[in-house]
Amino acid sequence: MDQTSAGLPGNEHFGDRRPSRGRVEGGLRLSAPDRCRRGGPGRPLISYVTVVRNARDTLARTLESVRTQQWDAVEHIVVDGCSNDGTLAVIEAHASQIDYYVSEPDAGLYDALNKALSLATGDLVCVLNADDWLTPDAAAVAARALVRCGHIDPPMPPLMILTSAWLHDRHRRKLWLPALMDAGAWLRCPKICHNGVYATRAALDLAGPYDTRFEIIGDTAWLCAAFDAGVRFVACAAPTVHYASGGLSSDSRRHVEECVQLVAQRFPALDTSEVWTLIHAFYPWPDNLAPFASSCPEDLGRALDALLARHAGNEALQASARAVGLARQLGRARRVRSRRQLFAQLQRGLWRAWYGVREALAAPKPRLG
Repeated sequence: MDQTSAGLPGNEHFGDRRPSRGRVEGGLRLSAPDRCRRGGPGRPLISYVTVVRNARDTLARTLESVRTQQWDAVEHIVVDGCSNDGTLAVIEAHASQIDYYVSEPDAGLYDALNKALSLATGDLVCVLNADDWLTPDAAAVAARALVRCGHIDPPMPPLMILTSAWLHDRHRRKLWLPALMDAGAWLRCPKICHNGVYATRAALDLAGPYDTRFEIIGDTAWLCAAFDAGVRFVACAAPTVHYASGGLSSDSRRHVEECVQLVAQRFPALDTSEVWTLIHAFYPWPDNLAPFASSCPEDLGRALDALLARHAGNEALQASARAVGLARQLGRARRVRSRRQLFAQLQRGLWRAWYGVREALAAPKPRLG
């Protein structure tokens, strides 16, 4: 996840999930299965899954961005949570380009995502929000990254490819590069665009389903679980998706509370005050912690030192704290804000310029297979 001045970008609003009608399904799998695209040797099938609730105004752009992919071996799964704004009509109007869609009640965003992932058949699977849209070469970028890793034919190993995203925040656009995925992710809340993650089937199996107890950070918990399970992560600077900020995750207070819940679940030996000590030391957007100031110890560095001494035998906690930057915070009474190094800033700026120019000059190209 990442944060902007407008809040935390996340999945589209899902609101009231109560059923309003029965189950509706369709798509090429039911009407014309021979038209469903398939992968082959050296040609991985890329699956996009979209879960939606009341996104009539943006969904057509999302669907079109999948249809016009330059990579030919692409499938699209759409799961609608009984929208009542005309979204289903948009889906049905594009039924000839969707491999499978279903509209039925669900228990929320992450329940719908679990359902959608179970319906995908691709070698690589990516979640695409209903208000976001792909770059024309998104599937090709992911497929080529898989080939560069030395994997061109099934069975694919447990691998997640982390691509960049164009983050649209009001009238600004910036390149959102994937952050490092390591043991510190449990405390850091990794700045990774969920919609830029391409997972092999083996990686999905190891990561397991999304935790439906979360409303906002289920994707963070899912990525962290994948890391602990041994999934390999590979970063790719090329942007594959245009990501609209806002939505459900813009509730920064709820985001903090769910991060507290995540740390408590991962490290059950910690008491509540210890969990809050870790949050105040390492949560990546410290300004969001203002409403929780009373839970911050007077001397953060000393509290961290004492916490880790009490749990010296907890190897997972020790590894996570070291990876997230423990050494920088020890001995400091107040929170130390990390700053991006000059080289990293220059590198990020060059990538942003390069991919921005490339996109501006790009002309429509034939599909690649």
